[in-house]
Amino acid sequence: MTRRLSPPRMTLAVLVGLLALMSLGAASAQAAIVKLSGSSTVTPSEQAKQFLANAGVAVEPTGTATFANGVFTFPIFAGFGDTDTYDGVLAHSGGLRFSKGNRSAVVRRPVAVRAGGTAVLLAQIPGLPGNCGQVKHALRRYAANHPGVKHRVWHLAHQYPKAARHVVRGLKRYCSEGRVIVLAQLTNLAKSGENGTATLSADLLLTRQAARIVNRVAGSDVVAAGAPLGSGVSTVTPAP
Repeated sequence: MTRRLSPPRMTLAVLVGLLALMSLGAASAQAAIVKLSGSSTVTPSEQAKQFLANAGVAVEPTGTATFANGVFTFPIFAGFGDTDTYDGVLAHSGGLRFSKGNRSAVVRRPVAVRAGGTAVLLAQIPGLPGNCGQVKHALRRYAANHPGVKHRVWHLAHQYPKAARHVVRGLKRYCSEGRVIVLAQLTNLAKSGENGTATLSADLLLTRQAARIVNRVAGSDVVAAGAPLGSGVSTVTPAP
């Protein structure tokens, strides 16, 4: 049975993003953290194509995302990662529109976050009220239960206030311009590197939140949490 992601796990993803972003201010002390650029692709699984086709739900790219030869591509507009562990954050532009008749839903600005054995894909749903309050509450609850992490965030925020303010503003925009959900859990993580380019791959499993969106568009329960959404590959290089 696939484990469902709870709000604290979403908070963990956001928190790791904050740590990675704020660590950029310490180039000498955090030499392994680098700014990344590139793109990510998602190849839908056969199961995903089948349950969407059976339900009559169409999927198309929006914004800067593209679709060609059965693959969706999303540009990375902001990325940060540890060159040793490959932990980090990849924020993408573009999105996907699910539609059937007069019903549709958009998920956009996917953010992949990887921290050790935990990796998730966040996304924003425009048109729905932002959930900054929920995210803030969960973040405080997680930090209260993990004093070591709380101390690290406090230390970085005070040592690099400009970077911290930039992160906070970015997070506020992200959770206020639409509802932030955990779109997929990333499993079977793999990585490789050659000539300064890193390739990160994972399988995407649909979360309960994402399954609800698809079912709402379909007009019936056609998919459940844990369904294989597809495979993702990110090709990244240190940004100039």
